[in-house]
Amino acid sequence: MRWTMKVLLWSAVAILVLLIIGAIYQAIATEIDQRRYPPPGELVEVGDHRLHIHCVGEGSPTVILESTSDGTSANWGWVQPEVAKSTRVCAYDRGGRGWSELGPQPRDAIQIAGELHALLRNADVPAPYVLVGHSAGGLFIREYAEQYPNEVAGMVLLDAAHPDSTTIPSERESLEFARGLFTITPWLAPFGIDRVLYGWGLIDIAPGLPPEQVGQIKAFWSVGKQHISSRDELAMRQSRTEPQVRRTGDLGDMPLMVISADKQPADWFDLQKGLATLSTDSVHRVIGGSTHLSLAFDKEDTRATSALILEVVEAVRNGQPLTR
Repeated sequence: MRWTMKVLLWSAVAILVLLIIGAIYQAIATEIDQRRYPPPGELVEVGDHRLHIHCVGEGSPTVILESTSDGTSANWGWVQPEVAKSTRVCAYDRGGRGWSELGPQPRDAIQIAGELHALLRNADVPAPYVLVGHSAGGLFIREYAEQYPNEVAGMVLLDAAHPDSTTIPSERESLEFARGLFTITPWLAPFGIDRVLYGWGLIDIAPGLPPEQVGQIKAFWSVGKQHISSRDELAMRQSRTEPQVRRTGDLGDMPLMVISADKQPADWFDLQKGLATLSTDSVHRVIGGSTHLSLAFDKEDTRATSALILEVVEAVRNGQPLTR
């Protein structure tokens, strides 16, 4: 019994020492990341918190990039500079993501659309906008178009989530796994465990992006704020965000580009076809050989993504239908 107690005591001491070392390492590494990766854009007051927005290029309409459920402005490392050759394009970080501060609850589609509206107004980014939403970002931009229809001139749904996506078993399982993961990871971050998993590249979270953006994303995923933000959004996905987007109307004759990944389940592809019916002026394109992530992360696939975004920009500029 005495030997067992000694083993347990020394084990507890060893764990405590490792946690202290991890916390010190995390604090130092986080400080280094903050110096290495300053925000490329500006932090703008939106109510009681600040959001980061980064705009480049010149011209109208302005393209607004809305990221995936766990994404940041760094996700657009290939797309943004390509689109910026032809018009102004802005990527931003939702509350708690990237360089942005955590925002108020609930983190549903109405709240996020309202914050984006305030951000664009306070950052002096005038309408009209072409909204681009990747994955879950598609839900948020549809809500934005519902709330502020006079500001939105075109839309691109990039392998976007449908409000019924979680009826697909694989999608529902993925959502449940992510919810469980992001419930745990905020508690691990202060001790450097998330940094080991994501920052050291044991789990690849930015496949194919430019080195600068890869470094930024690894830094974001190494701190708890990123995981808290993802957790809070996912918690609202089925209970609030999806029902809110189901209540939105169609887009009339707004130019709409639906871009789908080639490598997706048949049920997902059926819902993508449904998204293309939201406007009477819509085009549905499938990028051969692409995946859900490669449409925004892979250098070759993002060339096709960028070109299709610019088709919508040109349609808005010229007042010509996409389906001409």
